[in-house]
Amino acid sequence: MSALSGKELLKRLETSDFMKRLVVSPILEPDEQLKRDHASIDVRLGFEFALISPSLIGAIDELELTALQRHQELAKLYSRSYVPFGRTLVIHPHQFILACTLEYLRLPPDLMSYVVGRSTWGRLGLTVATAIGIHPGFAGTLTLELRNLGETPLTLHPGDIIAQLFFHDVSRRGGAGSGEPSQYVGTVDLLPRTISPTRTYEKLRRLKAETDSRSQ
Repeated sequence: MSALSGKELLKRLETSDFMKRLVVSPILEPDEQLKRDHASIDVRLGFEFALISPSLIGAIDELELTALQRHQELAKLYSRSYVPFGRTLVIHPHQFILACTLEYLRLPPDLMSYVVGRSTWGRLGLTVATAIGIHPGFAGTLTLELRNLGETPLTLHPGDIIAQLFFHDVSRRGGAGSGEPSQYVGTVDLLPRTISPTRTYEKLRRLKAETDSRSQ
């Protein structure tokens, strides 16, 4: 499976066919972010950040939480920060921060994408994504998991080119899929909503309750 070329990506961005059209907006510097002789689109840091705080509630155990509590308890781990153009945020060695892209994306049903960090940031010790796959039909800003693995603090500027997206065609021979959206489709919220999918969560919670009742 080969990546779409810069020329093919440009066609996807400009096509009037909604089922084929790729949306990446805004692209502030088209000649810089999408080169015809490359096979990716560069994306920039946005304005929203979430800094993880040391847990005051012990280990996170999703199975100890009700369905309504899951997102609320996960959100307690983070403090939000808005950084406008012209301001900066420093990520310290071994610090973990959630960030969003400046660009809003919409992938058509026949495309998927990978998020790949830029080598210039990587050589400074910054990783930009741990969940690198973007599924067909995704719509929203991307959440990036930033981790400074180096030994020097790094200054981040909203508008910095932070990562690159590679796109691949997806075969539709197996049908259109289940139609059940991902928990993050259409969202622009940085914070995690759940750890496990709903059915897995419910089954594991029942198993835990049965095991606990037998041990009493």
